[in-house]
Amino acid sequence: MVMDLVARLLPLVGVGLGVGLLAGTFGIGGGVLAVPALGVLMGLDQHVAQGTSLATIVPTTALGAYRYARRGYVRWDAALRLGAAALCFGFLGAHVSLALPSRALDIIFAAFVVFLAVRAARGGAPPHAVPPTGARRSGTGEAGVQRRHGPLQIGIGALVGLVAGLLGIGGGSVANPLLVLLCDFPQQVAQGTTLGAIVLSSLSGLFGYVTAGKVDWIAAVALFTGAMATVPVGAAVAHRLPEPTLRRVFAVFLIAITAVEVARAL
Repeated sequence: MVMDLVARLLPLVGVGLGVGLLAGTFGIGGGVLAVPALGVLMGLDQHVAQGTSLATIVPTTALGAYRYARRGYVRWDAALRLGAAALCFGFLGAHVSLALPSRALDIIFAAFVVFLAVRAARGGAPPHAVPPTGARRSGTGEAGVQRRHGPLQIGIGALVGLVAGLLGIGGGSVANPLLVLLCDFPQQVAQGTTLGAIVLSSLSGLFGYVTAGKVDWIAAVALFTGAMATVPVGAAVAHRLPEPTLRRVFAVFLIAITAVEVARAL
């Protein structure tokens, strides 16, 4: 009995290695990998897979945010705006998700990942991007820019919360390109800031799934066991690879995940 359980959970530890690598390298929670893997390897339905994914994302993104913050790649003011808005809307997204059939969620999830793949391939940090925390420009210009971007960041956070609750992912794949495109964040700063915000958004969404009994805690522990080993590795990779290379690798990965989800939905 115990050996059978171990045999089932070991592949999830391997998936967790990939989840941690994604969190560290791309500044996302790794739900795009965890959700389909939980369905294929553990036979969990979409609702339980999403709730379990969020239970893994919370500690994984907290560790990732810490690694980015050590290098000054987290804008805590923006992370607070994103996280507070996401916290309010994550619980709503989770309840909308629980009201939808699993097959509909499969299709929504696959369509969402296609969108992410396109954004990852086309995204890029503008030349006038906001600098890291440790390298801010002097004067009032940046402060004015950040005040102007405050409402945008709140709106992005609301969308992140809805996505986290609805699809069982951290929402970083939404926040990253939007922070770059709308708020002039460099890619690494967007990733670090997003990780900080995802902790709050995932907590909110997770609460909705926990209250509905839609979390497999044993599977979540197995995933995080692998993830905590590779978050530092992913963060180191993100700090060294050229930004265009990161985007292309991310896009290829998302396309592969889409193929898996489409196969599950059919």
